[in-house]
Amino acid sequence: MAQSRPSHSPSLCPSPHFEHEVNCISLSLSLSLCRRSIRNRCAPIPARPLRSTNPPAMSAESASAIQRNQVDLSDFIDWSGVECLNQSASHSLPNALKQGYREDDGLLLESDADEQLLMYIPFTQVVKLYALVVKGPEEEGPKTVKLFSNREHMGFSNVNDFPPSDTAVLSEDNLKGKPVVLKYVKFQNVRSLTIFIEDNQSGSDITKVQKIAMHGTTVETTDMKGLKKVEDH
Repeated sequence: MAQSRPSHSPSLCPSPHFEHEVNCISLSLSLSLCRRSIRNRCAPIPARPLRSTNPPAMSAESASAIQRNQVDLSDFIDWSGVECLNQSASHSLPNALKQGYREDDGLLLESDADEQLLMYIPFTQVVKLYALVVKGPEEEGPKTVKLFSNREHMGFSNVNDFPPSDTAVLSEDNLKGKPVVLKYVKFQNVRSLTIFIEDNQSGSDITKVQKIAMHGTTVETTDMKGLKKVEDH
């Protein structure tokens, strides 16, 4: 009887080598999908344009520089002690400093013998000074302005002997009314302010000032007139 020959038909079970290739392909696909998922989740979200929080610019006094709690300190000036050296007799400091006068473009403070002006402004109570507005003509308006806190009895002969509390070089925008924000820490307890206008924009002999306004807050518990009386005793 003839012996049956073994069957040589291919096995239905995959070889170990084939299984290894399939596993590698599956792992590669899984890694690719994982990377794509991570990229999608980590992709930066396009930034929205920021909405400006600054209030619209004002033609006279910038609301972005003068905060809501700041007030015009002209109501707290002790007018009996106000002085201005080298002012023109017909164009004096009240034209630029007093409310009602300084809003009139035809009224100006003008220097006399040369371009410099030295103003002493005492207050009726202690104030905190935040910003200063100095308006003037484009060419004859002030340029370098030095401020001294609580410095009395200054004249042109000694004004350069003391370091200013702050110095501002006025720009064209400042001359149109943009406030100069001061070094606030230097003006926390101000009893008086001395303003020294050193020169003007064009170097001419006459400096013209249309408006001076000081903005800040008051220390309402301090009465300067009462304080002076106590100090006198």
